[in-house]
Amino acid sequence: MTSLLSIIIINYNTFSLTCKCIESILQYTQEVSYEIILVDNASTECSPDKFLELFPQITLIKSPENVGFAKGNNLGLQYAKGEYILLLNSDIELNENSIAICLQKMQENPQIGVISPLLVYPDGKVQHTANKFHNLTYEFIELFRLHKILGKKRLLGFYFSHNEEIFVDWVWGAFFLIRREVIDKMPARKLPDDFFMYFEDVQWCYLIRKLGYKILFTPATRAIHYVSASSQNTNPNLDKFEKSLQNETQFWLKEKGWLYTKMLYFVRAIKYFSLRKKEFRQIAKLFWKKFLKF
Repeated sequence: MTSLLSIIIINYNTFSLTCKCIESILQYTQEVSYEIILVDNASTECSPDKFLELFPQITLIKSPENVGFAKGNNLGLQYAKGEYILLLNSDIELNENSIAICLQKMQENPQIGVISPLLVYPDGKVQHTANKFHNLTYEFIELFRLHKILGKKRLLGFYFSHNEEIFVDWVWGAFFLIRREVIDKMPARKLPDDFFMYFEDVQWCYLIRKLGYKILFTPATRAIHYVSASSQNTNPNLDKFEKSLQNETQFWLKEKGWLYTKMLYFVRAIKYFSLRKKEFRQIAKLFWKKFLKF
């Protein structure tokens, strides 16, 4: 029987978390015909065959090298048979029937190209996974703190609560339910995979919106997200931001051009400098370096 949904998970040295992710899918996903495709990105932690020993029902794809997040998902797409595709991080754990809830919402509205639920940290704290694209209007609002003066609801929808269902510009790629027909309309009928890791979700959503589809964030269901377990370094937040900024720079230069990108980074640098905290000063310096390079 052909599965309605193909769930693609990328594993890179996260054996325990990946097992927990798969177990939660099997436990909580009901009333949905699905397949699980696990792409192992040349992990060295243990043999990927251990996954088949524990979960013989999955499809295991062994990449001979670590090809990154986007290319890894495209590798999984080659084997996917579903009408709908769920790109699911290995550090996601379900604790309710989130997949079926999201899938039903997508089936009810053909304009929805992507849907993502509320993601929370293990302690229940909300992750701000739904966003607007950065632009000059948004950055000037932030710089001059206009959202505090005029009220967030009056400012062009740049601010919203994660307590309400809303169409947004982009969502994190950690729980990324997308129609197969959307991917088939993309160049080469695959997800853009220019970036090894970071900012690919923004790039995807930008293209999906250009194709005429909407991005829906829904708090009707939630999942636990352990966040960046496969990205290990001594200063993970700043390191991730710097890598993401490199990809973001390429993206905006391509989509908006040199002058717009230069102005955008100038305003963002000033904004972060004005926040004064040490971690924000470090981010400001990154934007300033990018600004000076143009």
